[in-house]
Amino acid sequence: MNSRRLLRIFIALLVVIILIGYPLISLFAYNTLSLPGAKQTATPNTPFEDVKFPSRGQNYLVSAYYIKSSADAQTLILVHGWKGSRHGRGEIERTQDLQKLGYNILSLDLTGSAGETVGIGRITMGYLERYDVLGAFDYLLGLGVPAQKIGLVGTSMGGATVILAAGLEPRLKAIWADSPFADPFVAVSEQTETFGFPRLIVPGGMLWSMMITGQRLWESRAVDQGAGLAQGKQALQLAHCVNDNFVFFHHSKDIQAAFLPLGVNVSLWSETCVTERSKIIHAVMFDDFHVVYLQRLDAFFKGNLARS
Repeated sequence: MNSRRLLRIFIALLVVIILIGYPLISLFAYNTLSLPGAKQTATPNTPFEDVKFPSRGQNYLVSAYYIKSSADAQTLILVHGWKGSRHGRGEIERTQDLQKLGYNILSLDLTGSAGETVGIGRITMGYLERYDVLGAFDYLLGLGVPAQKIGLVGTSMGGATVILAAGLEPRLKAIWADSPFADPFVAVSEQTETFGFPRLIVPGGMLWSMMITGQRLWESRAVDQGAGLAQGKQALQLAHCVNDNFVFFHHSKDIQAAFLPLGVNVSLWSETCVTERSKIIHAVMFDDFHVVYLQRLDAFFKGNLARS
């Protein structure tokens, strides 16, 4: 067999490997990104109602804890991060601490994550999750809670999700976004590289998302919501660790830089954090600066939500 024929065989095999291997690797990556996390079951130590309500415009129900402080208190919708749930340790601690500050709390299970909200059975990086948040807003309105007394608190993917939700609902006047990503495509690409995989697999994974669920994950860009927030005169507080090595600090900087010229009332609080979770420093300002975190959050909502 001459060398030219060997070269042709090698090239043919390489093409076959690429044509078969790339889709399979991309599917694996998409499944890792989008399939639910391990179920969590912990519950708050304070009295709560287990409630369900429709996700706005969707055909599934959202599960949530509703914890009341007082009938006329401001109400915060609490939104967890990627593969989390209302049952997670961090979410329960936030729920209880915010209730102690005097807020009513509605803590959600987002679609396809580690809680009871099944939805389409996939995490969509805020694409569908924003409608879960809007469904929570609608639920509170149905209970008679005034729109001007409802705020949003989101962490990580939840931080991006609350910005996306607020971009569709101008009646939400105060949004606290802790460690959000500005663009899911950029964030996933960076995380893929962080864990030792080539960014090349990300476009294939995004394509799988559209083929399997019909969701275009790359469109759930928090950084594009500035015009809506400016028009609605909505206030946004960003919080982000400077040394975040999972959702990099530039994401909050990018959001702030995009929003300020549009006239959005946006502020960014940043700190160097130290708490590690499996060598990942991400969304730990609540732990590292606990007292100040609660003080800042309380001042933000007291200053931007109606009190009576």
